[in-house]
Amino acid sequence: MRVTFVSPPAYSMLVPSGIEFAGGAELQQVTLARWLAGRGHEVAFVVGDFGQPPVMDVDGMKVHRSFRLHTGNRKLRFLPDMMKLRAAIHRSRPQLVNQRSTAFYTGQCCRFSHESGAAFSFSLGIDYNCHRDLMGRSPWPIQRLYAWGIAHADLVLAQTQEQQALMRRNFGRETEVLPNMLALPPPRSPGEPGAYVLWVGSLARRKQPELFVELARRLPYARFRLVGGPGEDRGYDDHIRELARGVSNLQLSGFVPPARMDELYRDALLYVNTSRLEGLPNAFLQAWAHGVPAVTLGVDPDGVIAREGLGAVAGSPERLAAAVDELLSDPARRAQAGERGRAHVARRHDVEAVGPLAEAWFERAIARRQAATGGGRA
Repeated sequence: MRVTFVSPPAYSMLVPSGIEFAGGAELQQVTLARWLAGRGHEVAFVVGDFGQPPVMDVDGMKVHRSFRLHTGNRKLRFLPDMMKLRAAIHRSRPQLVNQRSTAFYTGQCCRFSHESGAAFSFSLGIDYNCHRDLMGRSPWPIQRLYAWGIAHADLVLAQTQEQQALMRRNFGRETEVLPNMLALPPPRSPGEPGAYVLWVGSLARRKQPELFVELARRLPYARFRLVGGPGEDRGYDDHIRELARGVSNLQLSGFVPPARMDELYRDALLYVNTSRLEGLPNAFLQAWAHGVPAVTLGVDPDGVIAREGLGAVAGSPERLAAAVDELLSDPARRAQAGERGRAHVARRHDVEAVGPLAEAWFERAIARRQAATGGGRA
């Protein structure tokens, strides 16, 4: 099976480059890609143009360059950029193309995949992917292209049952639920103490890091650590950094490379999520995998935190401080929630358990596409 993953920002996860970006969608594609490559499949990536050669070999995978990100006028660059994306997809000779989360490319990737004789699969990311208007996050031409791509995709993968229901209601589209995955790390040593309450994410407005800063201010007896790479609004970044400077028990770490994230989670007491909108955050899985409970403002995918006791769902900024305080004050309850979290990840999200599902669905999508078109690309 020849699989091409389209992810312009994923270059920073594949090649040490000093680029300060590491998103959850990219992490999921890279995790699955490495697993498939280890199974003997031919795996390629289409990434952005960061000055690298047109084609590179990285860990047994071909990495194809497309267009340069975040430069110039996006409207004027649209057609030239999409032609570069098309050329890179065709050059990778796929039987199946997978694109994830970013609605901007979805319709185009679907068309370019079918042009090359490949099946197209789309993996849902943030919950706004489940709404036809993308919750106002993209202009109407992109909304139309995205809806076309969803309608014509050979396979759509949801992260949660909630997303599956939204896609059925808003698009009339059936999906498969593929849980987010990770390679399970070694367990934390029994009795190994944590040091701080952790927040991880880009400094984006929808993630509301200012609530974590306020949380640290409300609980001066505990240590807090905010790990956040730059968001798209640099003025907002500066605002958060200025807020954090006035809180003595809060450490602002900035961007941390993916290779160092395990040690951050391993040393945490709790993980806190303050987002307004998510899909299934990778940070939840990484925290639970290290036996660290999650306290969330409101995001609780499929109700798993409340149902299985993997931390706490606060419901309001006021209740957030109380929920964190309660878990910090009760080490036994915190340890039990952490143990349940790790068991949940091992059962539901380990790449060795989830990878075969993706592999099987990809193979079926390829077979359906080849049957519909009378064959495939050799």
